[in-house]
Amino acid sequence: MIRLVVAAVLTVATFSTVAPAVDDARAAGTDRELAAAVDRIERAGAALATSEDATPTRAHAATRRVAIRLPSASLTTARPSFLAVGGKPGGPGNRSLVASESTTGSTRLRGLSLPVPVRTPDGPVVFEATGRHTVSLALVLDGGEPVLVVTRV
Repeated sequence: MIRLVVAAVLTVATFSTVAPAVDDARAAGTDRELAAAVDRIERAGAALATSEDATPTRAHAATRRVAIRLPSASLTTARPSFLAVGGKPGGPGNRSLVASESTTGSTRLRGLSLPVPVRTPDGPVVFEATGRHTVSLALVLDGGEPVLVVTRV
């Protein structure tokens, strides 16, 4: 009986010391996935801006589609609360950044290094559900200057 109690106490003690490391590893896995998505958006936007001509309307604009995957909670990843292109959810949009929030409530902002400004016609493009999503990037003239219009597909 005493062996059983000692084994249970040792198991609980071991788990309590390992749990924070597992949570950190899950958060790092999610950060890697989201950073890869932001990198793909940057590369597609930069390729559009440097190799294509902007057009007056989105209907005829050069476009790129970028896949984004929001992971679900698992042993290797934590589920983010959201990923938003163009600013924080509920914000004004039209910003060259991507915001994401982890389940701990900490919001991360990452600037997009693009040669043209970002426009989000309907405010930030926000993804909250886990799974695969797609954004569309289009190179359009706005006031005679090229801008990258980001929309949800």
